Amino acid sequence: MAKKLIIFKIGEGTFESGFPLSIRLSQDDTKELLVETEGRLPPAPNLYKSYTNWQCSYRNLSVSLRLGSTENQVTNVAVSQCQEYIDTLQININQWLEDSQVQCLLLDLFPHLHQQDLIRFVIQTADVRLWQLPWHLWSVWHRYPQTEIALSKPNCQKPNRKENLDFPPKVKILAILGDRRSIDVERDRRILNSLPNAEVVFLDQPNLTELTPLWEQSWQIFFFAGHSSSKDNSKCGLLQINPYETIDIQRLKNTLGKAIHNGLELAIFNSCDGLGLGFTLADLQLPQTIIMREAVPDEVAQEFLKYFLKAYAQGETLYQAVKDAKAKIQDLYHLEEQAPGSSWLPVICQNLAVDPPLWSNLIKKKQISFNSSFSSSNKVLKSIINGKTLLIGITAIIILMALVTTGLIFIKKPLLARPIRNPQKGTCECPYDIDALGRECGNKSAYSRPGGTNPVCFFSDKIN
Repeated sequence: MAKKLIIFKIGEGTFESGFPLSIRLSQDDTKELLVETEGRLPPAPNLYKSYTNWQCSYRNLSVSLRLGSTENQVTNVAVSQCQEYIDTLQININQWLEDSQVQCLLLDLFPHLHQQDLIRFVIQTADVRLWQLPWHLWSVWHRYPQTEIALSKPNCQKPNRKENLDFPPKVKILAILGDRRSIDVERDRRILNSLPNAEVVFLDQPNLTELTPLWEQSWQIFFFAGHSSSKDNSKCGLLQINPYETIDIQRLKNTLGKAIHNGLELAIFNSCDGLGLGFTLADLQLPQTIIMREAVPDEVAQEFLKYFLKAYAQGETLYQAVKDAKAKIQDLYHLEEQAPGSSWLPVICQNLAVDPPLWSNLIKKKQISFNSSFSSSNKVLKSIINGKTLLIGITAIIILMALVTTGLIFIKKPLLARPIRNPQKGTCECPYDIDALGRECGNKSAYSRPGGTNPVCFFSDKIN
């Protein structure tokens, strides 16, 4: 099961004229580039209109949403009509992406993709309208069911981290529970408190001055539950931190920048209409953000949080944990029946210069310090030097000296047995001399015959 990364980088354009497109496919683990190609997305003049039709009908449904008070919402739009808009949207997005221009670009990708691959598919663009589209409705994903989709802005870079950044023994989470009118944020609290290997600090309906812990300490995860919204065509985000204060996320730019510098890896906004939040935070190079694209029913937000955190804390990748959580929401049919399309509201905003971490990556690995291990070893050494250990040590030294002495004997012997001169022909004074017939003298030599002369033939003869 391989891991792949597909990036659709979409440039400036319009739905009426089309968009420039570059596609990159790489191995997600090794970063090996497999395919890179360029082309265009064709015009699709009706596509964005079909999205806004669904958006309006969805927002007008009579459900409890984390968008604020529902008293003034229109309630006479049928769920069936909202589902019809989804069907139309799905047709339009598939016509757009199955155009021959796009299919030609994809031909080089398909040989490198397999059904069981874990695929991260990232839409990288500065056009917020393309962020809004439900890219998961593209039918190509039926062939690759392990695909999860994320959003990114161009010009990503690694965040500026402090030196010697070290993770704590438990995942540190700062959780802001904001304005909770019409919603149940206490369930969010219970879900967070049930996490293993986590230390959660809650700020309950804080004012702006109480947010200072966000930059004074180090956190791995920032969490917000409450009401939020987007403005300026979903390019900016607002947080209702208490019943009286709504703050633009831009006002937290320095605070969040400091938190990122201190190790913040993930922000989760379990609140309505968060596209503007993700779009703004991308400029701060925050590694990962999870937001809700549109107004989200209270139960959908809570069920997503429960299933996502459970899967993520148990070892699933960030993308697979999000995918699993959305699939479980979709299986809860009563949620989709109340608000068609709500199961695909959660989305990841990804800084492509950073690899999404596992839960275990956020926790300091258990290590034995050198000082403590040395101290322990020193105590053991002192205790074993006494008594029998000393005797064993002396015995070992004696054996070692014997081995060395034996080795020297074996080394010395061949040296002493070397001939003292070269062989001579026609004489048999030494065993290695050559007789008249050209043979080595051996035992026929004067040296070898008892009672014969005592010529000096070997180095050892000099010593004797």
